[in-house]
Amino acid sequence: MTKIYLNNELVELTSEQEATRLAAVEAHKVAKKIQTDLATAKANKKASGKQKLLDLGLSEEEVKALIGV
Repeated sequence: MTKIYLNNELVELTSEQEATRLAAVEAHKVAKKIQTDLATAKANKKASGKQKLLDLGLSEEEVKALIGV
């Protein structure tokens, strides 16, 4: 059994409460990973787009003016 502090009092969780808590922790981990993956994908797409503009012959200053990088 898991014990947690609730209102400054140490209480023991029932098995149902413990299962609910563990499910919430797992859901948070999944949400955090999704958020991290989305941020990484966005950064990769931005870098890819910048490189494609450079490959088309734009100068670094022109690319910065267009996309703010």
